[in-house]
Amino acid sequence: MLTGHADFIAQWALTAPARVAVTEVESGRRLRYGALNERAWRLAHALTALGVQPGDRVALIARNGIETFELVIACLRLGAAFTPLNWRLAAPELGAIIDRCAPRVLVYDTASHETAGALLAARADVRGVALGTVARAGDAGYADLLARASATADPQAHDPEQLGMLLYTSGTTGQPKGVMIPHRQLFWNAINTVFACDLNPTDRVLAFLPLFHTGGLNCLALPTLYRGGAVVLMGGFDPALSLKVIETQRITATVAVPTMYHMLMEAGVDAHDLTSVHTWLSGGAAAPEPLLDAWLDRGFTFRQGYGMTEVGPNCFSLPAHMIHRKRGTVGQAILHAEAGIFDESDRRLGPGEVGELRLAGPHVCQGYWGDPEASHAANPDGWFRTGDYAQVDAEGYFRISGRKKDMFISGGENVYPAEIENVVLAVDGVDEVAVIGAPHPKWGEVGVAVIVPRAGAHLDLDALQAHCQAHLARFKVPKRFVIADGPLPKNASGKVIKPEVKRLYAE
Repeated sequence: MLTGHADFIAQWALTAPARVAVTEVESGRRLRYGALNERAWRLAHALTALGVQPGDRVALIARNGIETFELVIACLRLGAAFTPLNWRLAAPELGAIIDRCAPRVLVYDTASHETAGALLAARADVRGVALGTVARAGDAGYADLLARASATADPQAHDPEQLGMLLYTSGTTGQPKGVMIPHRQLFWNAINTVFACDLNPTDRVLAFLPLFHTGGLNCLALPTLYRGGAVVLMGGFDPALSLKVIETQRITATVAVPTMYHMLMEAGVDAHDLTSVHTWLSGGAAAPEPLLDAWLDRGFTFRQGYGMTEVGPNCFSLPAHMIHRKRGTVGQAILHAEAGIFDESDRRLGPGEVGELRLAGPHVCQGYWGDPEASHAANPDGWFRTGDYAQVDAEGYFRISGRKKDMFISGGENVYPAEIENVVLAVDGVDEVAVIGAPHPKWGEVGVAVIVPRAGAHLDLDALQAHCQAHLARFKVPKRFVIADGPLPKNASGKVIKPEVKRLYAE
């Protein structure tokens, strides 16, 4: 995002310092571009005083707030990697991530007070910074740091490949993977998004997705600030409040997952004036046909999209005039990107043929933190392997056919069965387990754990669920635990046949 000496926040602070950059809905706090620029410089100097150097990581465990954007800009200016962590994760999960990325500083909010205190107590080399209540003696207060720090601008030249963010996403092996996002990727994602969504300085974008996700941070929020628009920020998703905010604050664009669009419809879309919105983006999972109809039939510019942390959240664009004729597609590849469909032999397929979707361009990440093997496997030749099946028509419009991996999506959150299976297998008496995604009318899919007990063992399913709740984020905990009526179906090599398990137990 900052290449050479270029600094988009400093530029907007120079040309439009009084323009509002970020507004918090619940608190009413507003931050103008001039103030954002000054506070980000103060924070950059404060982080330097805490020992943060170029290449270091600065972690954050916090709900949505203005401070997230201040941290992003400060880290980019320092050449440090902004590393937001999923506050929904259990403490053991967060601790494992922190041990891998080794942040110099951990910033936390009051709601994460106890978790942060425990994490920091076990890691003396990580400095704690509290947005609110200090968790332990020796931690610094965020407001105090800014008040004491200099606001002097000190622009530094950064290589486009300088690491700007480290975003963690679960891996199919059950271990979260840190996606290395350089300044170059952030810059081109912003450019592509501005073109795809026709963003301009008058846009007011509503953001309620969590900012630790690329969808919340990079889909619309940062590109909007890059363009000089305003981000209207909510602490979390509330359908009734969201509709009120869209109407009263004349929101022009937003992004949500299908489950949220279902909840917005239930909350009374027809009772509000939503004509200010020029773009409704839907991502995270394919929108069910009835939901798609409900929005399109009302005349909304409702676009399904496709993206990943590794390649950015906006990889395709569906023009407004093609929404009906190409309904169900994710559109054409964005301006500065290339997309292709390939078979298992790396042969590029033609229109109508189903194969793996692969992407190439300056919006692709550098790989995975500390895992060169996985990095090479994902991108061995300049084409990033998404692991998703898709097809393209003769006009270049792509349609996602299905997920190649076992991952399923529940309420917009990626859920990887291997991670859950590892937790379940740690319970005494479990011989085998297969976690599958089952259809759900509200969440899209929910987890079902199919378990084979050890001979003679008696499993308490309530205790098993409590064990999962203690070691996994809530959205990962299976909604049903089923005792299998025999061994799990396997192929000749001994691997569990997940489609067969799903056929037998998903209902």
